[in-house]
Amino acid sequence: MLRNFFIVGLGGALGSMMRYGVTLLGGYLSLFGPLSTLCVNSIGSFLITLFAALVSKETTLLLLTVGFCGGFTTYSTFSSQSLQLIQAGKFQTAMVYILATLLVCLFFSWLGFMVGGRLK
Repeated sequence: MLRNFFIVGLGGALGSMMRYGVTLLGGYLSLFGPLSTLCVNSIGSFLITLFAALVSKETTLLLLTVGFCGGFTTYSTFSSQSLQLIQAGKFQTAMVYILATLLVCLFFSWLGFMVGGRLK
């Protein structure tokens, strides 16, 4: 059991570092902050269902899904950015961001599931 905590922690550390890298890249490319978050969450949505479809070993699944994808994706940043847009009076931008995140992430989850099923 304790081993699994370390495995999840390792995956989470790697995922968090990757997320930070994408954030830095987004800043370098002058991407709108929520767009970087949408990219991260979309990639994470794809990867988590792909990993779930392809990986059968429990510890590897913990490392990749709970750990890496959990550390990589960021619902809290999405929520915070949505609230900031609303507080700034950018209601239309906030609604587009919220709906785009929901639809795009669901699409990428479905895509990961489909790709994983075909690769199996």
